[in-house]
Amino acid sequence: MARKASFLLSALLLGGAAGCFLLGAGVTVVDVVLRAVAGRNVPGAIEITSFTIGLGALLSMPVCYTTRTHVTAKLVSELAPGRFARPFGLLGAAVSILFAAALLWIVAENTLSKLGSPETSPDLGLPVPALLLVVTATLVLALASAFVGLWLELRKARA
Repeated sequence: MARKASFLLSALLLGGAAGCFLLGAGVTVVDVVLRAVAGRNVPGAIEITSFTIGLGALLSMPVCYTTRTHVTAKLVSELAPGRFARPFGLLGAAVSILFAAALLWIVAENTLSKLGSPETSPDLGLPVPALLLVVTATLVLALASAFVGLWLELRKARA
């Protein structure tokens, strides 16, 4: 049951990320075409693209931490996988937790300082505190996923 829920959550997050990337790319293409054809632009195109691409990246982070599919460099572990793969896998999972925690700490601190602020985004007028709450919530999920990734790495090391 937990595996099924995990798969569903991963699929939802990756689907959301893909949708964000497609929306960002679509707005950019429409903006370029409108500029070339009609001499006009999509209002807020840069902001829409920035927000959607950024959210897409954030939504993919929890999945990468849980499945341990983020970018890695396999230098020494490729020379002697039996000797180095497990210890470096555990080290990588632990460092992922530290990175996710540091990122969450920095963003959460900024979010708390902006709560109640009337600040809005320049082009679309979206409330900055609400945007930061979305980012913070996604980073909370990423940190939890990093812990799951370490737990799975520990289980793999014991097997």
